[in-house]
Amino acid sequence: MTMDGLTIFKDYFNRIRREIILNSYYMQKVKNGKTMRASFLDWIFITVAIGIFFLVNTFNSTKHVLISIISTGLLMLIYLFVLLNWKAKTRIKNITNINKEMGKKEVLKEIAKYSNDDFLLYVKNLLEKYYKTTFFEFDYNIDFIGEINEEIYGVKCFKNSLENKIALKDIENYIVQMKEKNIQEGIIVTNSYFSDEVKEKTNYLLIDFNQIIEMLVETKQFPSHEQIEDIIIEKYRDKRKNLKGSLSFHRKDKIYKFILLGIGLYIVSSHVAYPLYYRIMAFISILAGLIIGVYNLIEYFKRTMENRI
Repeated sequence: MTMDGLTIFKDYFNRIRREIILNSYYMQKVKNGKTMRASFLDWIFITVAIGIFFLVNTFNSTKHVLISIISTGLLMLIYLFVLLNWKAKTRIKNITNINKEMGKKEVLKEIAKYSNDDFLLYVKNLLEKYYKTTFFEFDYNIDFIGEINEEIYGVKCFKNSLENKIALKDIENYIVQMKEKNIQEGIIVTNSYFSDEVKEKTNYLLIDFNQIIEMLVETKQFPSHEQIEDIIIEKYRDKRKNLKGSLSFHRKDKIYKFILLGIGLYIVSSHVAYPLYYRIMAFISILAGLIIGVYNLIEYFKRTMENRI
């Protein structure tokens, strides 16, 4: 096989593996933790049960084996066609919802890293792209001013934890400054939410976390489907790496320890009351060391082949 052939095969294998990982992740999310294999077995069991039900009832009605089998086959084909189409549509909807929730979490993580100044710049860029205008820094109580549809707007930003809502007392100085500057229109932006009091007693445009998400989607800055899939794959790799690390299966010192322990147990076995037991344990220990050694050897060759490709 040529190097190009190996590359094509590797790319094809990686695509298949990627699809399996993604399908398994989405299936577990939809089925509340149930694995793809378990869900598939449940589906097979239900389909077989329905097939038997159709067959028995058809046979009871017709008393003819061939007609019962043909009728059941047709009914099962209709059932599978309807079921698979419904599942395909439901799957797309579920994946869209899962990706949106993951995207929200990524936006939250990104904003959480920002300082107050970084958040101001983040909001400024978002507003400029969304309203297709330019905002300028103003003063302490009014962060930015800008023109939207020939009206001057004063903007105030609040970076907060998601649980803490913006209260009326938080925007009092902003309201006073807006009146002093005679700015009629205002926008208040937060990465959390607003209290009911703020919603009832202010006439300014309120942009909370949900509106930020909608604006990101509108301006095509929200994480795309492909980006979310890459995040899922990365999380899977990190989880697998952490699992390997916690097991420490790949550590070379374990090979020597298991083999030396096995040899020691075998030597001691001729001097104890239960030699067979010690020899069995010696065999198991040496075998464990050899298995780890073979595993490391396979991993070494695998990494070597990947580096060559």
